[in-house]
Amino acid sequence: MSQVSSMSRLTQSITLMRRVIPLVLAALGLGYTFWEVVVADGFDLFSIRVVIGLILLGILGPLLTFFTLEWARRASAALESSEQERERHRQQLLVLNSISDAVHQSLDLDAVLDRALDRVLELMRLESGEVRLIEEGRLVLRASRGVSADFVATERFVPLGQCVCGMSAQTGELIAIEDIGRVAHLERQACACERFRSVLSVPVRTADRIVGAIHVASRDTRAFDAADRTLLTAIGQQVGAAIEKAQLHAELVALNRELEMRVNERTTELVAAKEELAHKADALHQVLVEERRVEEKTRARIAHDLHDGVQQLIIGALFETQAARDALALNVDTVLPHLLSAQDLLRRIESEMRGAIYSLRPLALDAHGLVPALREYAVSFERVARVSCDLHVEGAPRRFDPDAEVAVFRIVQEALNNVESHAHAARVDVRVHFNNRDLRVAIEDDGAGFDIDEITQQARTQLGLIGMQERAQSVKGVLAVWSHKGEGTRVELTLPVG
Repeated sequence: MSQVSSMSRLTQSITLMRRVIPLVLAALGLGYTFWEVVVADGFDLFSIRVVIGLILLGILGPLLTFFTLEWARRASAALESSEQERERHRQQLLVLNSISDAVHQSLDLDAVLDRALDRVLELMRLESGEVRLIEEGRLVLRASRGVSADFVATERFVPLGQCVCGMSAQTGELIAIEDIGRVAHLERQACACERFRSVLSVPVRTADRIVGAIHVASRDTRAFDAADRTLLTAIGQQVGAAIEKAQLHAELVALNRELEMRVNERTTELVAAKEELAHKADALHQVLVEERRVEEKTRARIAHDLHDGVQQLIIGALFETQAARDALALNVDTVLPHLLSAQDLLRRIESEMRGAIYSLRPLALDAHGLVPALREYAVSFERVARVSCDLHVEGAPRRFDPDAEVAVFRIVQEALNNVESHAHAARVDVRVHFNNRDLRVAIEDDGAGFDIDEITQQARTQLGLIGMQERAQSVKGVLAVWSHKGEGTRVELTLPVG
């Protein structure tokens, strides 16, 4: 701005010098010629020498100076005009950059429209203007300056095609009117009622459609030049970009809300499904517990029936055969072999029945608890399987839930059966550790072992691992198995009994 002021002062100075200096030079030339030639040398006033001096110094010199200063004035004026144009262009760029910053920094469309309108009016040195956007087929006033409250109230909505802004938004073309009073069909429009004389309207565009109009006005007659029109058109495009950005943001917010709603719905469904699965898992656990309880009750009942019924009958038969043997002493040769054979058969049946009863339900478990039952079973296992079996008990043994005691005994029993059937072991250790919170049982052998990763489902079933896992889960225990080929197997059970 200081450069423009300096150029203006320079132009004014050259204009003043163009008027004064030629006159001064003419006066000096005439005075010098008259004094030097006429007075000093005594020449006649109308002599050739005097005339030539007067022409050169009094006329040609001042004229040459005048034209030189006129050229300098015009050059200065042109330079001043160029500086003014450059300054105006710079101000336009500042306005456009300011609006662009507002577009990129804010998602508040009304704030962007207010800022754009303020900067336009400031740069164009106007006091009145409006920004209208198309909503539901009509122009809606979104920002205004320099208009009356009645205008805002009555002209808030303008149909497309009416008034200057409505026509600009409908046709998509810039409309500039220097004197609205001279346009017959506009002289009674709202702009005229607001005493506007000159108006300029440009459409607001997005990438693919017209979305509104920017309208500026002056109460004095003004011809809007190309720079005004270019500036307002560019601002219309920037406002269009702001509108498009705001619309995209609104769509994004709506999509995010819809997505969030769907996620919440899906989350609710997943939570419900999870709760249903948990309920089913709990129901399955209860079924499994009940199944084990019924199984053990059935085992106990069968063992009791065998013990009280069949086994007693077998023992009675043994007594009867012994009595018959004693009574038939006179006929030993014919009867005794049959009686001996019957007694031997009954003893074998009684032994197998005793083993079956123990397998079905170890009586020591009900009578004395887990540790005595395990000791009894370890001795029996060592005798039958011919594998050294040592039981180690740590902590203070105590009784706990009968169902849990049965589950622990069955898991140890199944693990030892696996040792007998598959491990080819020479030794197995059973360790039982009691503490305040839980019970830990470990069965470890020195047998062939196996690769857990390679074992098939069928093999797992044959080894009884699934049944052991189910028994552990039925009493809220955790079962873990470690094994490597050639390094034996370790089965560990942890059970809360606190």
